[in-house]
This record gives sequence, C-alpha cells and structure tokens, in this order.
Amino acid sequence: MVATITTTIPSIAYGVPCQKINKKGNATSITLGHYGVKLLAQLHLHQAENSELDKLLRQARKLVDAQKYQLAIKIYQQAARLDPKNAQIYSGIAYLEALQENFQAAAQFYQQAITIDPHNANFQYGLGYAMAKLENYQAAVTAYERASLLDRNNVNTHLGLGAALFRLEKYNEAIIAYQVAIKSSPQNAEAHAAMGLVLLKQELFPKALAALEKAVELSPQDAEIRTKLATALLAAGNTNEGLATLKMASGLGERNADIQFQIGEIYQAQEKTQAALAAYKKAAYANSNFLEPRFAAAEILLEQQDYLQAIIIYRRVIGIAPDNAVAHYKMGLALKGRKREREALRAFETALKLFEEQDDFEGKEKVKTAIAELEN
Repeated sequence: MVATITTTIPSIAYGVPCQKINKKGNATSITLGHYGVKLLAQLHLHQAENSELDKLLRQARKLVDAQKYQLAIKIYQQAARLDPKNAQIYSGIAYLEALQENFQAAAQFYQQAITIDPHNANFQYGLGYAMAKLENYQAAVTAYERASLLDRNNVNTHLGLGAALFRLEKYNEAIIAYQVAIKSSPQNAEAHAAMGLVLLKQELFPKALAALEKAVELSPQDAEIRTKLATALLAAGNTNEGLATLKMASGLGERNADIQFQIGEIYQAQEKTQAALAAYKKAAYANSNFLEPRFAAAEILLEQQDYLQAIIIYRRVIGIAPDNAVAHYKMGLALKGRKREREALRAFETALKLFEEQDDFEGKEKVKTAIAELEN
C-alpha cells in the first residue's frame, strides 16, 4: 500500500490548477498552476517620457484590466518597437502569455527581458515558472537558482525551485530549497506541505507527517493540504485516521473538481471503489468540462458491468471531446455489454478511424480485436 500511495504524490502535490488574480496598487499577481507558486509581474510600467509610448502603455493597461490580453500584447509589442531596450515591456508581454498558458512564448519574452536586464529577480523567476510549465525542469532549476541569488527573500522562488527539483527526483536538494522557504516564511503552509511530500516520497513518515500537520495547523480550511496529509497517513499505514482526514478534505473541497478527483484517486488506491466513484462524480459535477473524473467513473462502472450508466457518461465525454478515440472505444465496450451490437460496431468504427488518424498502433489493434469479437 505504501508504494501505491507514494507513487501518486507528484500529481497530488502539484496537480491542482488554479487561477486567482489579486491586485494591489500597481502590481498584479496571479496564482496559475501546478506548482503552488505565484507568477508575478509589474504590468503598470514606468512613466514613459515619449508621449506616443506613454499613450500605448496606457492603452495596453486598460486592455489588461478588461482582460483583453491578446489585444494588450499587440499594443505592448508596438511599445517595444518604440522602446526596444525596455525590459519591463517584454516582461509584461511574457506575463500575459503565461496568463493564457502560452508558456513557450512567455519563456521567449522573459529571455528577451533578461537579455536586457539579467539582474532582475522577477524576470528570472518568471522564466523558471514558464520552463517548469513546459516540463523543462532543469532549465527551471537554473532560472529559479538565479532568481534566488538575486532575491533570497522571495518564498515563491524557493517553492518553485523545490518543485522543479522534486520533478527531477533530486529529493535531497528539494528538501534544502523547502528548508530555505520555511526559514524565509515560517508561517507559509504551502512550504511545510511541500516539505512533507518530499519527506513522504523518501518514506520518512514521522517527519513527513509532522510537516503536513504543521501545514494543516497553519491553513486548517485548505482542502488540498488536508488531502496531502491524508495521503501521508495512508502511506504510513494509519488507515482510519487517513480516511477520516480524507473525508474532512472532501467536505472542505466539495466544489473543487481537482480536489475531488484526487480524493477519488486515493480511494481507488485504497480499493474503496464506491467512495472513489462518488468522488469522481462530485468532480465531474463541479467542472462539467473536466474529462478525467468522467473517464475514471465510467471505467469503474464498466468493471461493475453497470453498462447503462457507463454509456451515459461516455456520451457526455464524447459530447465534450468528439475526437477522443478512447471514449468511442469504451463506449463500444459498454454498448456491447448491453447487447446493442450495431451501435457498438459504429462506436468501434469511429474509434478505429480516430486511432488511425492519430497513428496509434496499440489503439488500432485493440479496436480491431473488439470488432472481430463482435462480428463473431
């Protein structure tokens, strides 16, 4: 059981996407992502002496406030042509690209800003964030390390560095990064939680539990942190306490699709199938476009031979993602289970066509086998 639970740590630790925007004065910050750290950018740029440049910057700022990010980027690009040595403009463009999850473009613009001003910690941090989102973790580590040298007091830099090192399986180095984060911000619940997960990965259960319990103490209403503590308790063999903590996390994150999905995964690892199914359904209800919990729920229903309910879910999945070959294949299996052979055959044929378009050999072979069995 320990191995089953601990292998899920990366997705549980860093798999909760969120998008919260906070504005204070001229600064705009956004929490965006899988690493539990904030992407920061100064979008209210320095007052321009050039009247035309000033006009462009004001116009771009209004577009940002209206969340018309692509239009704002175009205006900032015009401003960059007027003032090509203004690193803040490139940083602003990078920030807006990251906000739209265009991380490759964000990385390129942060690099342009860094070329002009290599000693700006925020630019290095932004580059690290973009590289982490692109799963180029070694590049992320390099950028975060530079950012930490330039600004040792930014806890988010140390959290980002620790997360990237975690992904590279450099756990001892990640622990050091999280230790620095905790020293920099002792009341930061996220830093303690992240530390707990690295220790859990190393199966240092007492230390992991202590770190996660401290995180819960600092942020008792955080469903994600309680989910992490539940993971640690279950991995340590404290089944009853772990499940009780998981139940509490479920209540706190009732409307959070990602939390409910993670809870479902943990219940499934515990072979508590009905509890997992309930959590997956809650996740799907909380976010109708979130496909993973629907797939997971339908898979359980297929195994239970509840073909009708599985068909209903796969229809919803196909309605959201009509080109999903796996969904059509699974729909065929469910229809076959209901002895609706003609409909099953159509579903299999659609799946086969899509797998062929995707050049998915394994998928094609599975469907061909299913068709042959159906025709026999």
